[in-house]
Parts: sequence; structure tokens; C-alpha cells
Amino acid sequence: MILLSLTSGNPRWGQWNYFNLMDILFVIIISFVLNSYLINRISNRFVNVATSYLWILFVIHIFLTCIYFLYAANSTSDSVSYFNVSSNSYEWFSHFNTGTSFIHFLAWPFTSFFGFSYYAVMLLFSLFGYWGIMLFYLVIKENVLLDNSVGNFSPIELVFLLPNLHFWTSSLGKGSSIMFGLGLFTYGLSRFNLRYKSLALGGFIVFMIRPHIFFAAILSIMLGLLFTQLAIKKYLRWVIFFVALILFLLTSDDVMKMADSDSLNIFNSTSIAHRASELSKAKSGVNIEEYGLPLKLFTFWFRPLFFDGMGIVGLIASFENLIYLIMLFYIIKGAFLNWTEWNGFFRICFFIFFFASIALAQVTGNLGIAMRQKAQLMPFFLIVFCKAFSYKNLLYENRE
Repeated sequence: MILLSLTSGNPRWGQWNYFNLMDILFVIIISFVLNSYLINRISNRFVNVATSYLWILFVIHIFLTCIYFLYAANSTSDSVSYFNVSSNSYEWFSHFNTGTSFIHFLAWPFTSFFGFSYYAVMLLFSLFGYWGIMLFYLVIKENVLLDNSVGNFSPIELVFLLPNLHFWTSSLGKGSSIMFGLGLFTYGLSRFNLRYKSLALGGFIVFMIRPHIFFAAILSIMLGLLFTQLAIKKYLRWVIFFVALILFLLTSDDVMKMADSDSLNIFNSTSIAHRASELSKAKSGVNIEEYGLPLKLFTFWFRPLFFDGMGIVGLIASFENLIYLIMLFYIIKGAFLNWTEWNGFFRICFFIFFFASIALAQVTGNLGIAMRQKAQLMPFFLIVFCKAFSYKNLLYENRE
């Protein structure tokens, strides 16, 4: 049934500019070559990272990319619009703008200049999503020490195998692109004095795709500096603070334009309420427009659950969200009770997750959209969880 719909029910598969075997094979080969190179570099820099696990992560991401292709072929996917607009455009820099236009800008060299087909470009952007996930994994490995609990896997390895993280970051669109940008940004933030280039490039990508998420990240850095005694010189703390403040003020206008708002108060914005109303008209998911903020946040983070009835994708997501709820228990127990012991990096990651969730939840009209957008922020939740779970290891060692 699925194969029949792919070949006849959806005419895209019969068109050369959507499906071309040669450029798809070329992208696959390039992906394996680049991944081999990166894994070799990582193995030389991170002694506690197993190259075999990175290959497992890569294979799982590619497998879920193929599953997403089946899903996209039988539903309405924004990736088709991104491909059509960028492939039918003759001027690259005409798309250099924030928001959706920047995805056209990123796709243009592959769709118009190189002339890659739709599914080849989908694979390329899936690779961006994988790189972002891998960067988040490396950040946790260099900041949190956890013992192996299942074979050669620690909880760090296990949580990065959760499917929705890969599924919604495996196509041409904002999901894969912003995952790469956030991964670069967080990787740079982890060792900002050594990786300022990664920090700047990642921040730029995030700003161009979703200025309000970059806005939340800058706000989080400011709060992290204010409420944490960082092990850096006092004058440097103030330099970072004022740079963050300047960026905060410079990006506030772009954030308001993205929200069509004249105020930074996102809780009382009629424009945001209108956008949420429009998004709620989408087919997929449960309408959450009328929910209050606490219920919106809970829905954004931990639904769908089994009672929501959203088909096979919703069922798989329900199992994953149940795991997230269990993680929340460890976060409450291990993180908030030891908050004073946290360094600035972990506090900033928590603030980014919280404030960016508010920004996205406010304009999320239904549960289907929430599932897509949540995947971009869950790596920060995983960072907080792994840090909180590390206290469980310490308690166990103390009892021994």
C-alpha cells in the first residue's frame, strides 16, 4: 500500500526534479565520507566517546530519515514548498532574510546551483540535523560523567537514541537547520573561550531562522551570568554580560517583527494570539490554543500521551513522552535540590530550554506542530536531565 502511494498516488516521485537516483547516491556517499572524517576527528579529541556509538547514532538517524520520507510522501510537508521556491529562484541573496526565507537561502545552492533533486536535498538537510544532535551529545559527554548502565551505554547514549529527536530533524526545513545552529551554539558555549567561532556561527544561524529563540538564548546567558559565580575574571563576566545585553537590544526589534507585535510582552500579544489561532487550524493534533500557559507548557513538553490518539506517530511519541516524564522526576529530585552547585553552563541551558519553550508554546496552535517544534529544544532538556542524573551516581558512590 505504501509503495503504491509512493509511485502512483504522489506524482512527485515520478518527476526528475523530485527523485533522481544518481544525485541521491552521490549525497549518500558524501554523507558517509564526511561522517567518517568527523568521527575520526572526534575520536582524537574526545577520549570518552566511542566511535562505534557515533556510527550507531548516524545509522539510526538515516533510518528515521527514510521513515520521515514515507511520512512526508503521504502528508503535506513544508519541505516541498521550500524546495519549489528555492529551485525556481534565480537570485540567491534575494532570500537572505530571517524566518522562512533563510531556509530558501540555505537550500538555494543545492536546488538551483547544483540542481539536486528533492530527496537529495532532504538527505543533505537531514545530515545537518544529525550534526546538530551529535554536537549536543559531545557537549554532554564533556560536561557530565555517567557510568554505563546498559551494556556499553550510559544514560547519555540511551537518551540520544530517542526517535522523535531524529525524526523531526531529518528533512529540508527549519527543524534540521535550527538543530544544527543550536548544536553549534551550545558546543561553542560549553567552551566559549576556545570555541567562539562555533558560538558566533551557531548564534547567527539560530537568529536567522528563529530570532525569538536566539532572543531567549541571549536572555538565558544574561541570567546565567547574573545568578552564577563563574570561574572567570570579573571584568570578563561584565564584558560578556554587556555583549549579551547589546545583542538582546539589537534583536528585540526583529523578534517583534517575527511576532508582528509592538511589545516584548508575549503573554499579551494579540498578534501572537492570532498566529496561534491560525496554526490551530492545521489538520494534525489537538487544538491547544485556548490552554493557559502552564497547561500549554506541559502539552508542549510531554504530549501527546496515549489518550490523545494521534495515530502511529502519536503512539510512538507517547512512549517517548512517558520517558520524558520519568526524566522530569530525576530533574526535580537531582537538579532543583542541587541548584546552588550548578555552574553557569548548566543554568544557561536550563534557562534556554525554559524561555524558548515559552516562546514556541505561545505560538503553537496544535499538538502536531508542538511535536515538531519541541524536538529543537529537547537536547537542552537532555543536558539538564543528564546533569541531574549524575547526582544519583554520586549518592550511590557515597553509600558504597
